[in-house]
Amino acid sequence: MSVLIKPIITGCISLAVCLAIVPLIIKLAYHKGWVVYPRNDRWHKNPTALMGGIGIFISFSIAILSTNFDNINWMIYGAFCIMFSIGLVDDIWEIKPVIKLLSQIIASFILIYNGFDFGGGMLGWAGVPLTFIWVIGITNAINLLDNMDGLAGGISGIVAIIAGVLAVLKGEYGLAMTAFAISGAAFGFLFYNFKPAKIFMGDSGSLFLGFALSYLSISVQHKLGSSSAILVLFIPISLMAIPIMDTTLVTIKRLAAGRRIDQGGKDHTSHRLVALGLSEKKAVLTLYFISAIWGILCILMFKTQINNLFLCILLLAIFSVVFSLILSKVKVYNESEEKLSYLKIKGQQVGNTLTFRFFLLHKKLIIGICTDILIIYSSFLIATKSMHIINAENEYIILATFICVKISVFYITNLYYRMWRYMEVIEVAGYFVFICISTLILVVILFIKGKAGIYIPYFYMIDFLLTFTGIVFSRLFYRWVSELINRNRHSEKKVIIYGAGDSGYLLIKELLQNHRHKLRPIGWIDDDVSKHNMFLYGYKIYGGKNQLLDICLKTKPDMVLISTNAISTEKEELVRTILTDHNIGFGRFKLTLNYD
Repeated sequence: MSVLIKPIITGCISLAVCLAIVPLIIKLAYHKGWVVYPRNDRWHKNPTALMGGIGIFISFSIAILSTNFDNINWMIYGAFCIMFSIGLVDDIWEIKPVIKLLSQIIASFILIYNGFDFGGGMLGWAGVPLTFIWVIGITNAINLLDNMDGLAGGISGIVAIIAGVLAVLKGEYGLAMTAFAISGAAFGFLFYNFKPAKIFMGDSGSLFLGFALSYLSISVQHKLGSSSAILVLFIPISLMAIPIMDTTLVTIKRLAAGRRIDQGGKDHTSHRLVALGLSEKKAVLTLYFISAIWGILCILMFKTQINNLFLCILLLAIFSVVFSLILSKVKVYNESEEKLSYLKIKGQQVGNTLTFRFFLLHKKLIIGICTDILIIYSSFLIATKSMHIINAENEYIILATFICVKISVFYITNLYYRMWRYMEVIEVAGYFVFICISTLILVVILFIKGKAGIYIPYFYMIDFLLTFTGIVFSRLFYRWVSELINRNRHSEKKVIIYGAGDSGYLLIKELLQNHRHKLRPIGWIDDDVSKHNMFLYGYKIYGGKNQLLDICLKTKPDMVLISTNAISTEKEELVRTILTDHNIGFGRFKLTLNYD
């Protein structure tokens, strides 16, 4: 049998066995009472069978034992059995977290004993503690990721199949068979676990899959050699991007909200996507897609020089960070926890550590500087390549100079202390001027050092334009994200604003940016016919007072707010009467200015 065919056959056997055995486990679970009932801190709404991990583990074992029995590393397989057994016991009787932690430490030791350590031997002794951290972290990350129908199973299947492809590319077909067996079991289980789930995997499944993925991610970097230093470190992190991102987000937000890290809740990445307006299926498919993109990038990193992919890695990393920041803004806790989180974000002392307070207090400065460093680097790289300036003398020193000078100018001119969500044209002009100044300073420095001749004027122009565009875009993107979240709040009263003028513009910004009002604008009314069917601040101006009733029947608002003093008292009373007859609320926005 061809070595290339055996991994595929192994995966198919695992898939087929899982598809066949899971229905039997569902019947057994209901017979034995192994059922999970809905809870306030859980997502499912109906009683659901547990013990899906039994089907996953049996499918994996049958596949791997039937196709690769002679080459099995029995110690590694024993580690798989330990993690499955601990999870199974926890599902039936519940055991202390410390027991699960000890089992993960033992499994980590088994990997190290068999020569599998994080870094593939490149990190020396440092690889030993990192292996313990990696195995424990990834195992529990998958356990945390098991929070919505089909999520942990699908992500595990994607990661395993990517690891299998990497193993084939390395020529390690035994590892590929293990990876495809895990992938087949995960996808077979997914058939019954995707929404609406008929069965959950439980800890027996999530702990087994978590350990299996930590083993695969370490194995694919094994024996790559010290010449592939960046590759060795990037591949496991990229493979596990979604579990790492979800665990990091949940941990930080729970700390900020005063919750225990191990406390259950509807605050995971998937839950936040649903809170933004996605359906459960779309939220899960979105995370599948992101995981698959990272996986494909892993394969490309393995087959291509990493320098040629660095910009893609950089952009995907930036996207993942921004994606996490967007989700972190979604409210998922109760009011008191949100208030505590808000106080911590403002840097107030509420029991958090000095380092954590510093990060929260200066988060915009830290995020802004990190983003700008990436933008400056990308701009320099693109400008250099476009002008065919390759291998210039001391290129790394010059790049470092560009970063230091630009970041210093931005900081000195207080660009990092501008409020991005209020960014207007004058702010954009400020960025233009100060980026121009930093470019001129760089020209002078390079001229003094005798390096100006290497970089032609067009290089500085391209670098300037890319830096300016990238930095302004990043600020505008932040503002757009904030407004997008504010515009899609579902649990608030819908409001139509009467008066599409300057005072109405102030009112709609107040409603969108101040959640205290619990009002969400959906459109405008204005008596000026020339404004009808136009848009102001992204919302349509439907018509005037004469069309008021038709507009309300069409848009179904909970309230109409008058934003201008130009509407007389008589007209206001007429509008109030029309709205009252149709059980629609009424209000007026007043802007006063008092001075001596």
